[in-house]
Amino acid sequence: MSVIEKVGIGDTAPDFELINPANGDRIRLSDKRGKNVLLVFLRGTWCPFCKEQLNTLREAQDRLIAAGINTIAISCQTRASVTRYLTQNPLPFALLADEKREVARAFGVHYWLSMEGVNLANPAIFIVDTQGKVSFRYVGKNMSDLPVSTILEKFIFFLQENK
Repeated sequence: MSVIEKVGIGDTAPDFELINPANGDRIRLSDKRGKNVLLVFLRGTWCPFCKEQLNTLREAQDRLIAAGINTIAISCQTRASVTRYLTQNPLPFALLADEKREVARAFGVHYWLSMEGVNLANPAIFIVDTQGKVSFRYVGKNMSDLPVSTILEKFIFFLQENK
């Protein structure tokens, strides 16, 4: 996977393949061609803001599915950590572990928290259209900068109006 400094609106979204810790399936972004994808990068399942974001996405799933949106969340954690979280907090969408931070780097949202080498992703949202192009991009400036609810409402409304 090549590293891209920043993925912008109109760019082809970098393809990736990650294993879904919930069921062992391999998920590739390119397999979602023909569908709208809401791609959400999380700091981690330990982050209170990210947990709130996952709950918002869980509550919105029926509406997202009805609007033709496939949700994929990605966390820069080990599969074991994500599996532990999912055991206690099952989700109706894929929460993938980007253990090597390759996907976060490809989308330009990876950063080092400290000299100690803690790898995280900035909280970020990408909307990938049916052609695999990025149609929306938002990268949070800090750990609490997660405008999921507002974006979801606008995105669902837009898709429903344009059906």
